[in-house]
Amino acid sequence: MAHPLGDQFPREGFVQAAIERHFSACERFEAGYADLACVDEAGQRWVVEAKGETSDTGLDFRTGLGQLIQGMGDPEARYALAMPDTPKFAGQRQRVPEWVREALSLHWILVSEDGELTIADPLGSG
Repeated sequence: MAHPLGDQFPREGFVQAAIERHFSACERFEAGYADLACVDEAGQRWVVEAKGETSDTGLDFRTGLGQLIQGMGDPEARYALAMPDTPKFAGQRQRVPEWVREALSLHWILVSEDGELTIADPLGSG
């Protein structure tokens, strides 16, 4: 089924499909409105919100952050905003202070045009 905001890079459907492939072996659980919530092989809980590029990337980015923050019910979980690895999203990521990412344990999941993921932890770059 086609995603309403598009299935090609850098659209949200593409990002969603990439994170679902990456976390396919994980056990899913319910986490409110998150696009993906699962427990990985190491027992780590992940709550992920996926966003794609539209005509207003800044609004999409801030919406994704807000959705994650409002759903942060588990202090042990890894919360992540998944997005296409594009210059527009890079600009948005740079506007979030590192201390904020660290305080929230906020990860970035960057999806490349070939569908590969790079996960940047709160102490990493990106």
